[in-house]
Amino acid sequence: MPRTILPALAISLLLAGSAARGEDAAAVPGVDESFFETHVRPVLVAHCAKCHGADKQSGSLRVDSREALISGGDRGPALVPGNAPESLLLRAVRHNDSNDRDDLHMPPDEQLPAAVVEDLATWIRAGAPWPASVANTAAFDRVRHWAFQPVRAVEPPVDSTGWATTPIDHLIAAQLADHQLQPAAPATKHGLLRRAYFDLIGLPPSPAVIAEFETDDSPEAFARVVDRLLASPRYGERWGRHWLDVVRYADTAGDNADYPVPELHQYRDFVIASFNADKPYDEFLREQLAGDIMATAVPDRHYAERVIGTGFIALSRRYGTMPGELWHLTLEDTIDTVGQAFLGLTLRCARCHDHKFDPVTTEDYYALYGIFDSTRYAYAGSEEYQSKGLNRTGFMPLAPPAEAAPQIAAHAERVNELRRAFEQAEKDDPATLELAKLQTNIDSLVAQLKDVPTDEQQQTQRKQELQQLEDEHKKIKRDLEKKLRTLRDELRDAQRSGLPPDMPGAYAVCEGTPHDVPVQRRGEPGEPGPVAKRNAPKFLRGETELTIAAGASGRLELAGWLSSPQNPLTARVMVNRLWQWHFGKGLVATSSNFGLRGAAPTHPELLDWLAHEFVASGWSVKAMHRAIMLSQTYQASSQPKGDALNIDPANQYYARFDRRRLDAEALRDAVLTVAGTLDLSPPTAHPFPPLNEWHWTQHNPFKTIYPSQKRSVYLMTQRLQRHPYLMLFDGPDTNYSTGVRTEATVPLQALYFLNNPSFTAQAEAFATRLITQSSTPAERVKAATLQALSRPASDDETLGMLGYINQFRQELAITGCKHEKLEQATWTQYARVLLSSNEFLYVD
Repeated sequence: MPRTILPALAISLLLAGSAARGEDAAAVPGVDESFFETHVRPVLVAHCAKCHGADKQSGSLRVDSREALISGGDRGPALVPGNAPESLLLRAVRHNDSNDRDDLHMPPDEQLPAAVVEDLATWIRAGAPWPASVANTAAFDRVRHWAFQPVRAVEPPVDSTGWATTPIDHLIAAQLADHQLQPAAPATKHGLLRRAYFDLIGLPPSPAVIAEFETDDSPEAFARVVDRLLASPRYGERWGRHWLDVVRYADTAGDNADYPVPELHQYRDFVIASFNADKPYDEFLREQLAGDIMATAVPDRHYAERVIGTGFIALSRRYGTMPGELWHLTLEDTIDTVGQAFLGLTLRCARCHDHKFDPVTTEDYYALYGIFDSTRYAYAGSEEYQSKGLNRTGFMPLAPPAEAAPQIAAHAERVNELRRAFEQAEKDDPATLELAKLQTNIDSLVAQLKDVPTDEQQQTQRKQELQQLEDEHKKIKRDLEKKLRTLRDELRDAQRSGLPPDMPGAYAVCEGTPHDVPVQRRGEPGEPGPVAKRNAPKFLRGETELTIAAGASGRLELAGWLSSPQNPLTARVMVNRLWQWHFGKGLVATSSNFGLRGAAPTHPELLDWLAHEFVASGWSVKAMHRAIMLSQTYQASSQPKGDALNIDPANQYYARFDRRRLDAEALRDAVLTVAGTLDLSPPTAHPFPPLNEWHWTQHNPFKTIYPSQKRSVYLMTQRLQRHPYLMLFDGPDTNYSTGVRTEATVPLQALYFLNNPSFTAQAEAFATRLITQSSTPAERVKAATLQALSRPASDDETLGMLGYINQFRQELAITGCKHEKLEQATWTQYARVLLSSNEFLYVD
């Protein structure tokens, strides 16, 4: 609404007399708080709130709460619940209402659609239901929400107890003191070392590392451990996996046949390498949104890396079969992931209507939509359609255009030559002429059967003739296709790859044809509304619009806006994720939703201190690791002190370190490590079949599992078919951005440790390792405890386990286990018990 309209509404309401409270509210089926959120709040926000909200109250009227509307402005109530005719709000939107005694017109120069007016009337007649929660009633004051305010430079308070040693500790200590909590004692050296190893590299420490750390009593001992782990290539594998959760990484496209994308592992490796190199997060962000543009502008040694980075966008879920089918859903996935990953906002809600809670409008959504609709996505191909393979297109060469162009042109010419050769061979073959004649006769018979009256005998005879002709046509066509198969297959294979056969390429994006798009009314592509100019969300950028270069999609400008230190969300969201991945929960529990429906921060000053330091450090993720891990807060024991469990059972103030179960990848990798079977060699591409053997369809989609001894981050994962192990232990759903993983305990997990052949094989390998390395049972128990639990076994533990082992050996012998297998079977069972124990599965 233009600015001049809203004051006019205010004047109209000021001039209006007080409304009488007439009829009582009537129960109206289907009209509840949900109806309000869908049909009423968006109208009030779009047309009234700017002049009648928190910042401005024309005529002393506010429309951002039910109570404010009932209280009204200078001239009386604007809302009479249950009495639509006497509610000034409704009279204002009914321009030609017979009760319009005071010439109330809102908006004055354009009338709201009749359906919208009727929605308001229905809502009022139902008693004007309005959600009672604080988050909802604050929705009109949304731009004042804490997450949308600038990041503050926080001065940590003094800790009078002397416990705090870092700024993080000082900020934590203030909350502990406010809640009468005592910080836990420091963790044991063994516990802290195991915690740090699983935290930073997702693997247990070796016995040699444990011995070295145990004897190092210097104050810098733990800092050296942290630095060594941050320098390890295993670090990127661990922390890259966290980011792959957020970007909903999978190795398949998600279409009806769930076609594989062999090149996608390059994006996975890009993420891992970026974390290992401590690539500044702002640069990491820009490369994922606009790496292709950056690479073209400066075609240096980073060219391929930056192109691959846009796999973040290309990863967007595909729907249907054909290229561009249900395209609005693919772009919705892009926008939703950008919002959650970088801004911590649920932008998807604004596709059909203004966001119910956050200040994101439908215009904001389609302003972003236009940016990505101006981008060309790669297409992974799909099942055969009308006997013609849907070829892969849009794959990006990993060499600059000047280098790649000649090879691409030569390949295109080769495809044209093959097409001409195929068409000529088909045309010259006598069977083609014969097929044409047969088809003419078939068409003639079909017409006779349809149009010419015949007796029953003639009808039967012609049907028989038609069947003979059709059978002959099929046979000749089949023989012709067989004769042309070599040429046809060569043409299909040349087209299908998407790039010249020897040219390295990436499943990535590039610039398309830049254009703005119309708002899709109710989210329907076939119902266009006003055109939305490509831009960032207005409530965050203010009146300053993105200056998009001529001929550009706007992705580079969007990336620059997102990575600006002035953006209040980007740094906050990422440091909160880092904190969550260290402690198991974020300072904001809803790590991908910083909006009004998300959780409030438990430590807002600490969140801002971390965000400010993150930017000041040059967006260094590793600097944040050091700041967090060298704090007393991180190094605290998981054992509570004093009355902490009663005062703060959820440990939201961090008086102790939360005990956590290993996630799916760390658990599997730890088992492989202890068994001595983990393959740490550089990863290779997944063993997908050659392209010319791809024949999957929506009725027979791609579905497989590739066994591997490499780290779990390198397992092949699909969108439509979840990996059975990762699914069992709460791995991410690859169809959606995963901000926080679930942590379920289900019977199938116990059955996995009892019966799964893969786990049994690792227990056998661990047993073999123990038997080979140690000669006596006591030595084996001690070695097993050190390797699996990262601590020495006590004498009592050793005696207890030896008793169990002897008893189990005797039971095996009674059951008839052969003598030569008795030793291996006994120690395999012991290994199984140890690898499925709580102490192995959890980190203190």
